[in-house]
Amino acid sequence: MTFVSQTQSAGKSSMAFLLDLLVLLGQLLKIFVETIISWIIPADYKSVAGEVCLITGAGNGMGRLMALNFAQRKAKLVLWDMDAEANKETGALVEQMGGTAFVDVCDVSDKEEIKKAAKRAREAVGDITILVNNAGIVYAKEVLELSEKQIEQTFKVNTLAHFWIVREFLPHMLKTNHGHIVTLASTVGLFASPGMPDYCSSKHAVVGFHQSLYYDLQNFKNNNIKTTLVCPYHVKTGMFRGVTVTHPWLVPSLTPTECVDSIMHAILTNRPFVAMPRLMYLVYNAATWLPMEAQTLCYRFLGADTAIRKFKPNRPYQLEDS
Repeated sequence: MTFVSQTQSAGKSSMAFLLDLLVLLGQLLKIFVETIISWIIPADYKSVAGEVCLITGAGNGMGRLMALNFAQRKAKLVLWDMDAEANKETGALVEQMGGTAFVDVCDVSDKEEIKKAAKRAREAVGDITILVNNAGIVYAKEVLELSEKQIEQTFKVNTLAHFWIVREFLPHMLKTNHGHIVTLASTVGLFASPGMPDYCSSKHAVVGFHQSLYYDLQNFKNNNIKTTLVCPYHVKTGMFRGVTVTHPWLVPSLTPTECVDSIMHAILTNRPFVAMPRLMYLVYNAATWLPMEAQTLCYRFLGADTAIRKFKPNRPYQLEDS
C-alpha cells in the first residue's frame, strides 16, 4: 500500500469516527433532554391489567404491599414465599380486593423447587409477564462469625435465585417480546456497609447480574422487555430489626409503604433504576471518588461502622443459628 493510499484510508477512518461521534453526541443530548423533561412532567403510568405478575417473598413486608398494588391495578398474581400461612394471608387480601392470586410455597434457595414451582404457576395462571424478585435474607454477622451454611444460603437466596427464576420465565418474554423484570437489591449493592459481608457481596452480585441482563436485552432488535433495578436504603420491615445509626434524622429509615410507592412508580413508568431515598444517588457517586479513608470517617460520623451490632434476630432462619 502506498503512502497516498494509507493517508486516504486514515482520512476516511477519521471521518467515519467523527460522524459516529456526532451521532452519539446527538443521541446523548436527546436522552438528557428527555430525562430532564421526565423530571418536570410526570410520566403516564402503563397498564398492568391482565398481566401475570410473580412476586417472591410475598408473605409480608414489601412483597405483600406490592402484591396489593398490582392487584389493585387488575394484574393476576403468583405469590411465592416460604411462610405458607403468611403467604395465604396475602392471597386472601388480594382476593378480598377482587383480585386473582395463585399462592404457592417455594424455597428459592433450591433450584429444583424453583423449576417445579414455575411449572405449577404456568399451569395454573399462564406465562409470567412481570417478574418481581423480592425475596432476600440477612444474618448480619461479620465474616468470621458466619457459618459456611449461612454464607452459602445468603448467595442462594439473594443472588443465585435470580438466575434460576429469570431463566424460567425469560424465554417466553423473549418469544413474545413483552415483559418486565424487577430486581430488589439494596443500596449496599452499590456501596458496602460494615458488618454483613455476605449480604453486601450478594447484593453487589445481583446488581451486576441485573445490569448485565439489561445490556444483553439491548442487543435484541426492537427489544420491549423492561427491567427495573431497585436499591433501597434501610426499610423498616423487621428484616434489620434494631439496626440504627447515630444520627438517624440525617438519613431516616424508609417505611415499607413509601418504599413500595417509589418501586411501583418506577415499574409503571418503566424506569430502569431507582434508589431510595434520593440522597443515595449522591452517596453512590461519592463512593466512587472519595478516598477509602474519607469514607471510613463518614461511616464513623454516622455510626454506620457499628450500626449492625445492634441487630436483633427475629426471623426463623436468623434464630436457628444465632
